[in-house]
Amino acid sequence: MGSRIILIFFLLTLLSLLSLYPSPFSSVFAQDQSQVIRVIGTGKAVGMPILTAWFTTEPSTDPTIIPTRETSDVIAGDIMRFMRIYYPRTYEDLLEYEFFFLAQVDMTYFSARQQKWLYDALTNFRKGGVNTRSAMSINANFYQPWIQSMLSDTFPNDADAVLSDSQNFNAPSGPLIVKDGADLPGIMKPYKAIIEKIFPYYTSYKPNFPLTIPKQGSTILSYTKNNQGIGSPVPGQIPQVFYWSWNQSTTFTFRGIVYDDFWSSLVTRSHISNPYSLDIITNMVWFSTGRRLPEDPYKVHEFRRDLFNFGIQQNLLTSLLDFAEIFGANPVNEHARLNDIQGTRIQASNQYLDRDFDTAYDTMKTALQGLTSLEEDAAKLKDRAMLWVYIVEWLVTTAVFLVTGSVLWTLMVKQKLYRDVTTTTIR
Repeated sequence: MGSRIILIFFLLTLLSLLSLYPSPFSSVFAQDQSQVIRVIGTGKAVGMPILTAWFTTEPSTDPTIIPTRETSDVIAGDIMRFMRIYYPRTYEDLLEYEFFFLAQVDMTYFSARQQKWLYDALTNFRKGGVNTRSAMSINANFYQPWIQSMLSDTFPNDADAVLSDSQNFNAPSGPLIVKDGADLPGIMKPYKAIIEKIFPYYTSYKPNFPLTIPKQGSTILSYTKNNQGIGSPVPGQIPQVFYWSWNQSTTFTFRGIVYDDFWSSLVTRSHISNPYSLDIITNMVWFSTGRRLPEDPYKVHEFRRDLFNFGIQQNLLTSLLDFAEIFGANPVNEHARLNDIQGTRIQASNQYLDRDFDTAYDTMKTALQGLTSLEEDAAKLKDRAMLWVYIVEWLVTTAVFLVTGSVLWTLMVKQKLYRDVTTTTIR
């Protein structure tokens, strides 16, 4: 019960912050909203922190994250409340979003009207989307509502064909292969060598691995090999990530789930993780919404990593300054310097959104260097504050020792306060 209350509180706080503050880079985004891609991320509650981490770290995305599948910690009443409060209330509101990430969604939480809105948005406008774990689940309570929904028509996995196949929910895994054909977009292939080295064998968080069967016209970006000849359209190759065009939109299907180690080790706490998962996800968002993919994906990766590290360092630094202030330090100058450094970080984010990736990379390095220097000065400030604490403690301890020693000397050794005991007689 305690963990459920904590998770619900976290989700409510997160959703409130995301709705009140569209992004941690809101001051940057206000300059040009067309540079920012609004994203709806929804699905199984356990995967929502992963979507949150991705889309709040990436400067070009502005997420609304809503759990729409129960776990032991998030129950039906919680989900219905989240949907009522945070899901777009009109079709026009929904059209403000350009990308829909459906991670093991329970479609019963979407009304027929809400499903029609999503279908129409993907059909009539240029949007993007992802659905995970093939037909959403291997559980009929979840894959049947997905298959019956018109929304499944817009995604490239043939869910009906999957259900008709004898290997539908017990398909083999195997070595992961990233395709690198010249005609393929640079969504996954720039990271092929490192990804295949890290994942010589794709393993899923769940023991039962579903089959995927791409619809005609789909483009396969990665697959797993097997020796049983299982797979379509090529026997022995089961597509892992693939996409297709649906009218003006581009949608993707993942065979796995977002808390597989390939996508994130946040849930499994595995030592194996994909350092390029955010880059791949962002490339999908950019590609499907008509943005150009970066010419130097590794430099962009380094920028995102630096930006993420900046956030962590900034939080630690703020905690350190607060700690020093508790003990009497005056961190006014340090906070002023931190504001200047944050301005540099905002400048780097602006340059990134303007696609000036080289300059953004250099500016971000400058911000990190300034933050590191400030951390050193903040540590010295804390040490000075703590020195006075130690001095006062030492003086108090010494004074108590001297007083105690003096009392003991007076009472026990010199016995100045004692007098001889005399006897009295009764007359």
